Amino acid sequence: MKNEIKHIRIDGRLIHGQVVTKWVFVTEVNRIIVVDDELLNNPIEKNALKMSTPSNIKLSILSAESAARNINAGNYQNQSVMILVKVPKYLKMLSEFGLEMDSINVGNISQKDGSIQVKPSVFLSDENICDLRYLISKGINVTTQMVPAETAENMSDILNGM
Repeated sequence: MKNEIKHIRIDGRLIHGQVVTKWVFVTEVNRIIVVDDELLNNPIEKNALKMSTPSNIKLSILSAESAARNINAGNYQNQSVMILVKVPKYLKMLSEFGLEMDSINVGNISQKDGSIQVKPSVFLSDENICDLRYLISKGINVTTQMVPAETAENMSDILNGM
C-alpha cells in the first residue's frame, strides 16, 4: 500500500459522524478520497459530502480509474489519505487498476434485497462476497470493525463460516 494511504474503509454512509469524529482522528488523515463512479454524476450527493467534510480535510471524489492513476502517480505524496467506498466493488476495481492495498476495514454495508447479515451493520450481497473474496485472494487483510475502539474481526473467517 502506498505510504500516503493510512486507511481504506467500506462504509455505505461514506462521510458521517463516525468517520469524521473517530476514524479521521485515529488515522490522522488530511485527505479523504471517495471512490464511486456513480456518485460522480450526482451533484446533490457530491455537495452533501463536501458539506460533511471537516474544513481541515481535503476531499476528492473520483472514479476508480482516476483514483488509482492519481495515487500511483504520487499525486498525494506528503498527504495522509483515507479511501472511502460504499461497496467492495470499487476496491476490487482499484486493485484491477494496479493500486496496492495492505488492509481494508469493512464498517457498514446497508441491507439490500437478497443480502445476508454477517455483523450488526454489515449485510453482504453475492457480489459483495465475491468482491471481498477477490480482495482477500490478493493477500489484502480485510477486517470488519465499526469504530476504532471495537476489536477488528477477520472477514476471511466470517466468509469461510458462511
